[in-house]
Amino acid sequence: MKEIWKDTELCVEKELILPVSVKDCLNVGCSEELLVPKAAYIPFTVDKVACFEGKGSYVVLDFGKELCGGVRIITRMAEGIHAKVRITLGESLTEACSSIGYKNATNDHSPRDFEADIINMSDLTLGQSGFRFARIELLTPGQVTVRNIYGVNTLPHFPRQGYLKTEDALLNQIAEAAGYTVKLCCQNGQIWDGIKRDRLIWSGDLNPEILTCLYLFGDNPNVPSALRALRESTPADKWMNQIPSYSAWWVLNLCDYCRITGNTAFYEENRDYAATIMKRINSFVAEDGSFDFNEDPAKCMIYFLDWPTHGQADAQVGTASMLMYTAQKMLQMEENEDCRQVCQKLQPWLKKDAIHKQVRAFQILAGRQEAGDAEFLEKGGAEGMSTFMAYYILKADAMVGGTKMIEMTKEYFGAMLSRGATTFWEDFHMSWLEGSGRIDEFPAPGQKDIHGDYGDFCYQGLRHSFCHGWASGVLAFLYEYLLGVKMLPGGKYQVAPQAMGLRQVEGVVPVPDGMLKVVVENGEVKEEICQ
Repeated sequence: MKEIWKDTELCVEKELILPVSVKDCLNVGCSEELLVPKAAYIPFTVDKVACFEGKGSYVVLDFGKELCGGVRIITRMAEGIHAKVRITLGESLTEACSSIGYKNATNDHSPRDFEADIINMSDLTLGQSGFRFARIELLTPGQVTVRNIYGVNTLPHFPRQGYLKTEDALLNQIAEAAGYTVKLCCQNGQIWDGIKRDRLIWSGDLNPEILTCLYLFGDNPNVPSALRALRESTPADKWMNQIPSYSAWWVLNLCDYCRITGNTAFYEENRDYAATIMKRINSFVAEDGSFDFNEDPAKCMIYFLDWPTHGQADAQVGTASMLMYTAQKMLQMEENEDCRQVCQKLQPWLKKDAIHKQVRAFQILAGRQEAGDAEFLEKGGAEGMSTFMAYYILKADAMVGGTKMIEMTKEYFGAMLSRGATTFWEDFHMSWLEGSGRIDEFPAPGQKDIHGDYGDFCYQGLRHSFCHGWASGVLAFLYEYLLGVKMLPGGKYQVAPQAMGLRQVEGVVPVPDGMLKVVVENGEVKEEICQ
């Protein structure tokens, strides 16, 4: 069921999602009625309803996929006219049945555990979070009969333009989940990093999100809106998101957006701000390539590339390589002396030792050409991948002649799907699979809770986000390499697919002059502009 309405200039789509199963209940008669489709209104006549039988009765519902929104409760009768319920939302079944504080469960950024009033003969939408599961408990005495409880899913009403399909069913499922992940994060005219926790615009995290958005939806208003929001909230003499490298990421985002869409006017609007950022970065880099941003580490993440590299021995190597990569991207848009100097001075960092795959990946993206790099990136398969850095690791591996990009993609992202994911997570490590169960089941005795027992840094336990936009970048990689569409400055592009062992690949990519359809069959490539 769908409702479509407009919020100012943004067209927003709201889906009403019926639960697919009752995972648990106590003293709720005819709970199976909540799974039966009915028209979403309050009837005057008595019909089939679920009945909450007094204080403490509850039901736990599974809506089948990750949603961004709340629950819509259509109440037939509430004894005493007024009743109070506790609603607990969760991205996993464990989280939906957990109180604040248990395994780091929180209400950060969007309350997912709260009390609300429901009224006799009422139709109320309650809550705003990222969730798949909901637990509704009656807190007051008496009976309450409920006709329906829907999940309300709020989505941007972007027409989908791009698609990708191969003969590999798992790869197709990964592509769809990545696209759905970023679509859920396109909210309120911006691009959030997460829909449960981290409803913020992070400049670095935006890069894979922007790429995926543009390949799926073409030039859409949320991308320039997010870039403007960051620019307007960050004076040019301050670091974006209080992270030096995130100011560089903003420049990279600007270049990628304008390169892919051909929107030269937006580049002109922002070029002075971008140039000021690069001049400031250059001022911190000495002639020998050493750099120190002279910031208080307690207030600023000085050398940040990714959470797994944060505070590690190669963190500065990764930061230097990322700064160099950004300068190169801006030089593709225009000549800039500060960018040229940054590239020249940071060159020695490309030969430094790396511990992490994402650090080596950025060295490669910035121009490193050394024997053994593909072996480094492919060692252990998907071990050492991260959801944020997957795009860059896979891209770098392809650049140095790697052969296991599809294998690592299926191993890593397929593992999350195997545990019940419908969107991709803030982080994931292959080691979490050992002894753990699914997110749509309660852990068996002696079994690890893959949500509550894992996570690190700021995303420990149930605080961990299971729909994080930065994890969508794998789809951008598949578009760029399986379809082989390389966008160039000035609205131009090249097509050079890499089959990577697949016999059949087809897809459509929005390009500045229309929709580009690419079909690859047994090595033969066909392309055409279509509407």
